[in-house]
Amino acid sequence: MQRFERQRHVGEDAPVKGQRAGFLRSEDGSLIVFGLFVFLLMAVVAGMAVDFMRFETQRTRLQSTLDRAILAASSLDQTADPEYIVMDYFNKAGLGSFIDASQINVYENDRLIDDTYAGAPADSLTSRRVEAAAKMTIGTTFLKFSGIDFLGAPAAGTAEESASLTEISLVLDISTSMSWNSASGHSKIYELRNAAKKFINIVLCDPGNPDNTTDCKVEPGTVSVNLIPYSEQVTVGEDLLSSFNATSEHNYSSCITFDAEDYEVVPITPTQLLQREGDIDPWSGGNNASDGNRTCRKDAWREITAVSGDAAALRDAIGDLQASGYTSIDVGMKWGAAFLDPAVVPVVTDLVAANKTDEAYEGRPLDYDISRSTKVIVLMTDGENTTQHYLYDGFRSGPSPVWRTKDKVGSSYYYSVYNESTDLYRWDHNGAWEDHPYGTGITQECHDEWVRTGRWGGYWTEVCEDVPEPGNGAEQMDFAELWHVKSWSWWERYELNFLPSPGSSYGNSTKNARL
Repeated sequence: MQRFERQRHVGEDAPVKGQRAGFLRSEDGSLIVFGLFVFLLMAVVAGMAVDFMRFETQRTRLQSTLDRAILAASSLDQTADPEYIVMDYFNKAGLGSFIDASQINVYENDRLIDDTYAGAPADSLTSRRVEAAAKMTIGTTFLKFSGIDFLGAPAAGTAEESASLTEISLVLDISTSMSWNSASGHSKIYELRNAAKKFINIVLCDPGNPDNTTDCKVEPGTVSVNLIPYSEQVTVGEDLLSSFNATSEHNYSSCITFDAEDYEVVPITPTQLLQREGDIDPWSGGNNASDGNRTCRKDAWREITAVSGDAAALRDAIGDLQASGYTSIDVGMKWGAAFLDPAVVPVVTDLVAANKTDEAYEGRPLDYDISRSTKVIVLMTDGENTTQHYLYDGFRSGPSPVWRTKDKVGSSYYYSVYNESTDLYRWDHNGAWEDHPYGTGITQECHDEWVRTGRWGGYWTEVCEDVPEPGNGAEQMDFAELWHVKSWSWWERYELNFLPSPGSSYGNSTKNARL
């Protein structure tokens, strides 16, 4: 059988068009094209990852160097220029070209160091903050295909170190009333000693445990304590008082009498003239002065302990405190405030030079505007102000109307008191009124003498001769010396009522107004 095929042609290109249509309808090989696009995308992403990894490596290196640099530069123990420290870190890491000094800011005591501020003195530096920024430009390899030729790697940071500096005056009442029993059954001075010791432990050793005295957590040199015991007066201590400008009538005791205007200001400057308290005993009823009754007591345990960080020594000083005397809170607070005022910096400098306090306290008390510094007064007392005696001008030193023999007559000195209105001297040992002090005149010395009148006879007769009065003469006493040996009541007794009053006293209301 013969096969017959009929072909139809519509135009000359009919076979070609058919081939195109078939190709377009065919799905063979389409994944290859898609795969090529995916491969290119993966290659780009992988390349971007490589660029980003390089970027992050360099950025981390830059940031790490900056962090180390500013931490070192901000240390309060660092004595070199903080800006130099930062630049030196970068230079030694090979990154010096990526930071400029203008990108470094240094603050000391919260103030920017610039052309107008050179930084805080070392003895008053309480904080240092260093801010810095750097930037590294990293060329790309694969991100270029995305139109990104460079990546900027920034680094910035701030580091700060600060120290909280605290200055405390612990003002302690050691007047007689502190010897009375408290509600616990113990004396008030016993309770005060315990409380004050615990306070010292808290501020100088362990803030969380007032009984801890070892393994202290408080950084040495950050807290200083002034210990100010007071009764009727504050015993400064002769060594400490030598750093002030106290009057020099005597050196029997070391208290200061303040005027009313002195309580209107805080500072006690080393140059201002301070009136030394007379060595008076206003409380004894007898003629002779007693150390236990003086306005200014002389016990070493009463003396001020200034600017100390020695917790053990302060606890020992507190443990020695006893209770006697009247109460002058105003005087205690005056000294407590004064030792927190920068005016006494020269005094502390003297203490450091004499090895009486740690050199870490050089420059204290700090200025009031020093950041992160605190000044505190803690007053421990049981009551209120009572009485404080003082001498009038003219009765602290200089010639007094009292004369005393140069030597003892028997077991005692003899005293003579001059009455200007009568121009006579009252001899204190016998009440006689004479025209000269006892010991400076002539007296008759008589004795019995046997007179012979023959071989066996004779008689006794009294023989007298003029001799100097006993005592090897007499000398006029200075007031300062007089108050050292005689009580206030001896001066004010009836037999000497021709003498003017030597002084007076401040009472409760006057003293309260000073607080």
